[in-house]
Amino acid sequence: MTDGNACTSSVIINVGNIGGPSVIVVSLFEHLNPELFSQTLMFGSVGQLEGDFLKDKNLGLQIIEIPGLGRRVKIFDDLKALIFIVRNLQKLKPHIVHTHMAKAGALGRLSAALVGVPIRIHTYHGHLLSGYFRSSLTHLLVLAERSLAKLTTFSIVVGEQVRQDLIEHKICSAEKSISISPGIKPIIRLEKSSSCSQLGLPLDRPIIMFVGRLARIKRPDIFVELARRFENHPLRPIFAFVGDGPLADQLKQESAHLDNVVFSGWHQDLDVVYSAADIVVLCSDNEGMPLSLIEASSIGVPIIASNVGSVCEIVTDEENGLLVEAGNIDSFYSNTMRLLENPSLRQKMSESKHKSRTDFTFKQSASNHAAIYQKLFLENCA
Repeated sequence: MTDGNACTSSVIINVGNIGGPSVIVVSLFEHLNPELFSQTLMFGSVGQLEGDFLKDKNLGLQIIEIPGLGRRVKIFDDLKALIFIVRNLQKLKPHIVHTHMAKAGALGRLSAALVGVPIRIHTYHGHLLSGYFRSSLTHLLVLAERSLAKLTTFSIVVGEQVRQDLIEHKICSAEKSISISPGIKPIIRLEKSSSCSQLGLPLDRPIIMFVGRLARIKRPDIFVELARRFENHPLRPIFAFVGDGPLADQLKQESAHLDNVVFSGWHQDLDVVYSAADIVVLCSDNEGMPLSLIEASSIGVPIIASNVGSVCEIVTDEENGLLVEAGNIDSFYSNTMRLLENPSLRQKMSESKHKSRTDFTFKQSASNHAAIYQKLFLENCA
């Protein structure tokens, strides 16, 4: 880009819901130099209970909503979305198409290849290789991703452990992929009393928090079971869900008899969310590099988390949290008990000088992406 012309890119994402992919996409738009990169956002519909992260965001760029593009596979809607993407890419003529999430990654890369976009990048925010489907369907997904890899110029993976998993399954190559950690907005610790009040939580009881989408892969059922086991504990801990999702109504019914479970819904003010928490628990069967753990660790909230994906790149066992075998409710229970009843250990973890306090910034993430864009642009378009 030495001639002063901007590299044009179109970013395609499944949905603009509250979650890691949307946060990363928006941070790139806000932090990449507009004199070097001219960007367009294309995204699908937001689920009713997912929270719209893009709502009221003044990004100052062209935004195109893709009819019919969502999480679920629907042949007619997906074909309509594919045609819509192709037609828009023909008009936009971008140098780069950068896709996020599985469905958008498939339709976006296929559309870009059909149109002849020279650079096709896909970001893996995790993978579907475990925890989602039965083994036969997972095998088909691996074959599909290997086919899509042939249409991909370069892969960006959120987390080095996830990248190694994808390389092992021959979904991406070591030479044409890189791990880029996500950035977060700096979290500011507020007064706990004010934060608890805003979330509808009591100040006189320990707050154990689940932050995220209430979906099967996140295993909120384990969190409810934890609440049940601690119902009569003398410290009377509160188990607070901060988030929403397809399992919300079911979880509320299953926990209706428990007086220590609170559903606070989505909250955009993360300073408030994490300032109210004494412990953050992540129960997922599968993850990439969850922003909730980076955010919690950044202000010293102790963590108990499933040791899946790239979680171990955020949580160092016994340093800023405790790592637990995914799905092992007894291990979650014993480790929650240990942290709950050991305030000195929580304090030690809170004071740990952990890398997530400084390493995960929007600026650093955008700089890493810019370097990849520029390198590929010079190799393929200059």
